[in-house]
Amino acid sequence: MQPDDLLAQKRFEFAAMLKERGDISAAVSLYKETLELAPKWAEVHFALAEALEETGEFDEASQHYATYLRLAETDVMGAEIRLALLGNSPVPDALPPAYVSELFDQYAKRFEGALLGQLEYRAPQQLREAVELARPFTTTGEKILDLGCGTGLGGEAFLSRAASLYGVDLSAGMIAEARRKGIYTELREGEIVASLQEHKNAFDLVIAADVLVYLGDLRPLFENVCEALSSEGLFAFTVQKGDGEGFILGRECRYSHHPNYIADLVEEIGFRLISMVDGVSRYEAGKAVESLICVLQKPICHVDLEVPLLALGPKRPTAD
Repeated sequence: MQPDDLLAQKRFEFAAMLKERGDISAAVSLYKETLELAPKWAEVHFALAEALEETGEFDEASQHYATYLRLAETDVMGAEIRLALLGNSPVPDALPPAYVSELFDQYAKRFEGALLGQLEYRAPQQLREAVELARPFTTTGEKILDLGCGTGLGGEAFLSRAASLYGVDLSAGMIAEARRKGIYTELREGEIVASLQEHKNAFDLVIAADVLVYLGDLRPLFENVCEALSSEGLFAFTVQKGDGEGFILGRECRYSHHPNYIADLVEEIGFRLISMVDGVSRYEAGKAVESLICVLQKPICHVDLEVPLLALGPKRPTAD
């Protein structure tokens, strides 16, 4: 929240302009002057911390990120993530919901243009192809849940399979854009794991296209998806492929997951792994972002049924 002090506001705005122009040292000095006038202005502590990171003053940056967390009502700026990346707090199991919601509210209007025009985003189409291999479409439509539905790109990819199509997303802005498409039976703003807990044995297919990059620990999600699926229902999702064991939070503020982490979790919860193949979900700065395209099946009564694997290679991928 901005203070009543007009001078502090003007200094904050000028510091931000200096930072944008690349004069980081001058911005740092002016942010500190702003805090002398408004020491409890949370957003200035965050902006100063960002600038201090750029000058390599990581310990001082961490102090201001921590101060921001004490002063802010919710972590819409993602200070918890920054502290984890600096090694001064544990890696969270998921990105702060307030941060994700704020990020995509701001991004909603230009989301599709950026993804499709600049990043060559292709996760929904890749998921549709994987699901078609696992269970070819018939004339009988499915009850489908689109987790983290965004503006509805995933829903569009699966619409022809759907008897009914439901979507949930943290961002009100994204939900508004998805609603414009007129393809969803119902859309709901909310956290995906909590939304799943309201449904038992309800869906034939649950999809999550480029959504799990905002979650580190996937166990709560997988457990609740399993409960929400009908018998022999499918769960199709993408993750960013990681090199390290388990999951890793990257500098781009997204999680990556090792194939072994996915395979182990699938086995522990009782899913059947239908397929896990390498893919490229998008490009960033001209570089391919490697992903895993996965399809799981909920067995009848969770017993170990013989379900044919379509994946290339062993059920549990080995580390490189």
